[in-house]
Amino acid sequence: MQTRIYLARHGETLWNKTQRLQGQLDSELTPFGKKQSLEIAEKLATKNIDLIISSPLGRALASAFICQQKLNVTHQISVNLMERNLGLWQGEEVKSLQLLPEYDEVLNQVTALQINKAESALACGERIFNTLKQLANEHLGQNLLIIFHGEALRCLLFLLGKKETKNAFDLYKNGCVVTLDFQPKMPYFTITSE
Repeated sequence: MQTRIYLARHGETLWNKTQRLQGQLDSELTPFGKKQSLEIAEKLATKNIDLIISSPLGRALASAFICQQKLNVTHQISVNLMERNLGLWQGEEVKSLQLLPEYDEVLNQVTALQINKAESALACGERIFNTLKQLANEHLGQNLLIIFHGEALRCLLFLLGKKETKNAFDLYKNGCVVTLDFQPKMPYFTITSE
């Protein structure tokens, strides 16, 4: 029995517009971000979503609430779906960080490098993987909408075989949806659409 998981990045925020790293900080959805959130729900309206699960960060909660109103399903929060903690880089604009020697490894690759009080990309990907595995096992046979974050999505998908070397802003636009199928045996997740 498989669980289908629709992974959605929250709608655009004020900081996304200026490519300012949010990490576990927050900024509000823009009017366009609210529209993107509604479009997520509209795209999935015929997919028989059983449950929405989101990160507790405000931007994911706001997107989940919009989807919940449209899809009329229960919403839960999982702390383990939070965005990657980017440490001292949180709140900084990408353009001001791109000149730093560690920028490429921190934001374009998935490694164990941990600097400036940040969670490593590898640790983030593993946290999201384990959380999704647990949620999928708890809801076997259901269709789940997971609303979370771009950097966490990048780290997870790298572990699932998407070996891209770009930052999350370039790879996964706000409001994007990636579909995973989960089987309760190895390799667990299959990416079925992007």
